[in-house]
Amino acid sequence: MPDDSEDSLPSKKTVDSTNHSADVATDQETMAAKDAKIDELTDTVKRTQAEFENYRKRVEREWAERSRLAGEHVILDLLAVLDTLDKAVNDASEEERNSQEIGLEGIRRQLMQTLQRAGLKEIATDGPFDPFFHEALMMEESDDEDDGAILEVFQKGYMLGPKVIRTARVKVSASRSKCPKDDTGGSIQDEDEEVDNDNDRD
Repeated sequence: MPDDSEDSLPSKKTVDSTNHSADVATDQETMAAKDAKIDELTDTVKRTQAEFENYRKRVEREWAERSRLAGEHVILDLLAVLDTLDKAVNDASEEERNSQEIGLEGIRRQLMQTLQRAGLKEIATDGPFDPFFHEALMMEESDDEDDGAILEVFQKGYMLGPKVIRTARVKVSASRSKCPKDDTGGSIQDEDEEVDNDNDRD
């Protein structure tokens, strides 16, 4: 008589199949965990690369800005030399101009060419007054010039690339209503003109 208990036991084939399914599931879980870890590490590497690239660009910008500011300070200092040369040329007497002016003009031209290669450009003063480029030190009534015309340049202005590093200091024509008045109701004039008038009276 056959033993019923043997029929109730799983066969070796069934056990092997179950174990194989369990192994496959375990392998899939392991692979999924590895894939997740790889994705995590890949994301970390990408973030690190992006942060480093941003850092590199920021450092380059900072160095470029420092270099630009250093160059700007040097050029501003050299503008004082340029002003002195301009004044020397303008103040030279007729006798001195033939010999001295040639030498000074040559030095000025050479200095200006060097500064122009660095991006320096003189601000134009042959047009109307522009507060972005000009600084009005004086206003004067003028019947011959339009309102806002530049009558005289006290100090030349310059740009370094697109940036104004020194505005041009000028005298500007103005209508009677816009021209500043002193306490007596007269137009404000240059101190030199006042001195000249006093000397004439003397």
